[in-house]
Amino acid sequence: MKITEEIRLAHEKLSDLSISFLEFANKYPESLIRSNYNSLTGLDLKSGPTYLQPWPTFIDQRMKRRLEEAAVNVFNLIKSIPGRFFGCDAEMISKYFEVPESTIRKQLAGVVDGQCPMNLLGRGDFIYSPSGLKCLEFNATSTLGGWETVFLEPVYLNIPVISKFFSEHDIKTCNRNLFSILFERILDAAVPRFCSGNFDNEINVAIVTPGYKEGLDDTREAEEYLNRLYRKTLSIKGGNMRGDLLFCGFSHLDTVDDYIFYKGKTIHVLIERHLGDVPGDIMGVFSAGNILLYNGPISRLLSNKLCLALLSENEDSDVFSKEERETIKNYIPWTRKIVPGYTSFKGEWKKLEDIIFSERENLVIKPAEGLGGEDVYIGCNTSAAIWKEMVKIASVRKKWLVQEYVESFSYLYQAGEVGCAEHNAVWGIYVFDSQYAGTFLRILLVKNSTDVINSRRGAEETPVFEVEE
Repeated sequence: MKITEEIRLAHEKLSDLSISFLEFANKYPESLIRSNYNSLTGLDLKSGPTYLQPWPTFIDQRMKRRLEEAAVNVFNLIKSIPGRFFGCDAEMISKYFEVPESTIRKQLAGVVDGQCPMNLLGRGDFIYSPSGLKCLEFNATSTLGGWETVFLEPVYLNIPVISKFFSEHDIKTCNRNLFSILFERILDAAVPRFCSGNFDNEINVAIVTPGYKEGLDDTREAEEYLNRLYRKTLSIKGGNMRGDLLFCGFSHLDTVDDYIFYKGKTIHVLIERHLGDVPGDIMGVFSAGNILLYNGPISRLLSNKLCLALLSENEDSDVFSKEERETIKNYIPWTRKIVPGYTSFKGEWKKLEDIIFSERENLVIKPAEGLGGEDVYIGCNTSAAIWKEMVKIASVRKKWLVQEYVESFSYLYQAGEVGCAEHNAVWGIYVFDSQYAGTFLRILLVKNSTDVINSRRGAEETPVFEVEE
């Protein structure tokens, strides 16, 4: 097992323990044997194809603060886009995003006085490179991958190899439960609204999932765990707070006199997992102020990757404060909507088409509304002929973007039946409202770097342990 100077420097940026784990793995050959991590094999995480990396990741508080600053500041800027650039004018937004105006009007249903609702859940996907943390996309939706890592800490700690490392280094983690943070944020918003005046001290939260079926064995354990956690969070609020975390589909909800009910219980908070597609009667209750909605129709608009193009191409604009301009320059890679015309590139004003072809090796093109890494073309791994064809398609559809290619630091992780190898990584950083809520990594072997680092492409996930300094 060879730890090069480049690898050492990359891990040191994460934490001293990150280097210590590599040295531990070098000392104990059993760390390199995948079968010693069999408890991770076939673990059913209820989230589609998820492959777990045997080695966890360790970050210190300095790295945590770096992730927090990047994700929170970028998300705050994205939330400001409908009002800041378009004055929430549906026609203007429609023209830029190439989305029907009627659809945009629905997406703006949760926007009040030009301001997006604060109660939003999001996850930014960042690459940590020699030029710093760079945001590739930001998904403002509750259907976020990686949620399952909250259940993994005890699983990893029960693996003999991992527990041995923790014991030898007397490691204390600072991880906070992602769902605890979510429930705290929900109650911070819901209690002042629904537990005063004529209301009692009950807050019921419904998580609404497409095709939900009640009583399935494969979801019961997770639901019971989350309900216990929600009630624990309620108890911390003190007093006589009560309520339930309920799981259902939209068809199970009843709307009566601008209120929502599930089996006779009043619903105060609704977390929709339908990518923002919310029935009109539910939106009516939201408009009446009788429910908090996470995230609602605005999800699609804020998750559109063209939001990053707007930020990038206006990074020197006076519409942003000095601090906001710094956020864009620090965390947003050069990104443009693929349309005819001239734009700035490395301090020069050039024709966008010329930039796309002359800088192919340093660029990526992808659809603005793509999911799962589909139709992402990395210039250095794409032939000139295919690149030309995809640029032609993108120019016609006008819903594609070109972005600076950001290459990840390389990290050592376990690989194969025995051994380790270099991997590239994408950091999935959660933000609830404007609060950092944790992170996880998706990693892919460097030898497979022609692929997008995505679970659907075979990338593995690894939990991140935040450790005390």
